[in-house]
Amino acid sequence: MGERKGIYQGMLCKILLLSAAAAVLVGCGRQEEPEVTELTFIHGWGGTVKTHSTMQEIYRAFDEENPDIVLNYQPSSDSYIAVEQANNMLAIDKMPDIVSTNGQSYYVQNAVKRGMALDLLPYIEADEAFIRSIHPSVLETWTEENGGLYTVPDALEVMGYWYNAGYFREAGIVDEKGNARPPQTWEEFREAFAKLDAWGKDRVNEPGEGRVDTCALENVQVAENLFLAVLAGKGPEGLQMAGALPDTFDTPVFRDAVREFSWIFSHSVSAESLDDAREYFREGRTAVYFNGIWECEEFKGCAAEADIAYANYPTESGESLSYISPSSGYVLFDSYDEKKKEASIRFLKYMLSEEVQLKLALETGQAPSNPNVDLAVIREEYPLLGNALEQAHAADIQIKTITSVWNSGVMETIGADIRRACMEEEALDSLISALDKGL
Repeated sequence: MGERKGIYQGMLCKILLLSAAAAVLVGCGRQEEPEVTELTFIHGWGGTVKTHSTMQEIYRAFDEENPDIVLNYQPSSDSYIAVEQANNMLAIDKMPDIVSTNGQSYYVQNAVKRGMALDLLPYIEADEAFIRSIHPSVLETWTEENGGLYTVPDALEVMGYWYNAGYFREAGIVDEKGNARPPQTWEEFREAFAKLDAWGKDRVNEPGEGRVDTCALENVQVAENLFLAVLAGKGPEGLQMAGALPDTFDTPVFRDAVREFSWIFSHSVSAESLDDAREYFREGRTAVYFNGIWECEEFKGCAAEADIAYANYPTESGESLSYISPSSGYVLFDSYDEKKKEASIRFLKYMLSEEVQLKLALETGQAPSNPNVDLAVIREEYPLLGNALEQAHAADIQIKTITSVWNSGVMETIGADIRRACMEEEALDSLISALDKGL
């Protein structure tokens, strides 16, 4: 009896061992599906069809590289519409997991006030690779007084101005070797505009030629691209005022900066929109165009493409000046779900990776936010953009955009009123009064 019992026990052990082995084999043959985290994502990245398409490719690649994360896109071809949609959600205490603001900084402020924006600083400080991928100006500009950081952009706003080197040569704005030479001081800039103006008008008398205007200006260009460069280039007082919202705009340096715009307007034609000003330059109808480096995408295939070049702004001292400014970027939802927060942070790290940043530059003409991206590689593959970036980053003085250091209300007031204010003292007094009331 004892012998039979031993046989049964031995058989039972073998059966259990075989069952366990079979279970292991079955388990090895079947891969468990990863638990998926879904993120809602509102963005309006891409002012052109090509850029919008490129950004969609970049976002889809994140999905492919991260099978445990699904981005539920809510795209728009207009960043204003996209951000306004996200802003309306805040009013009913809702927020997408990720919002791309594309410089619409009011959303950042509103999301923080509602207590819904994720503080990114703890995640950045806990990861050495993460913090290295963030441009110092981002931390300087967007870190709150309380220490919080609620937005990080994937591209910087880099601005100087564009000029037609062929026209500069023909107008005699050249160096000793006969190459086009951008002005080094504002005095030289005024002289260059006078030369361009005279040369452009004389062209109508040449067979087969047509008139070329010096530049075309509309309100956004004047306020966002030109004014702060003029103010910051007026020495230490101007630079200090251009670096932070002042206690009052009623200062001699501010008044002088506004008055100086009279000569700029006297050598320009009005444009109904930024699109019109750009098109005049693309077609070779103007010699100078004020806007950021991203415009190089718009110059591809245009009539003036071969002669288009970038320059930093001049200053009264002769130092070069450029805008290197981080606009508002991605804002992440401070979700109760830790997996959603982790997934959103992973997306932000992906967007700041050198591979994605290089693709962003080469295919959309944007300035990389990650300071480790090699500008020499960009210059080799995309000379117009690479040269512009290298010049801008090498400028003696680097300032931030007017909406970063002051606010959009100041920019709109200056843009709307500066044409009259630079020519009439009474209008200048009214401009300063309106700006001071908004402080």
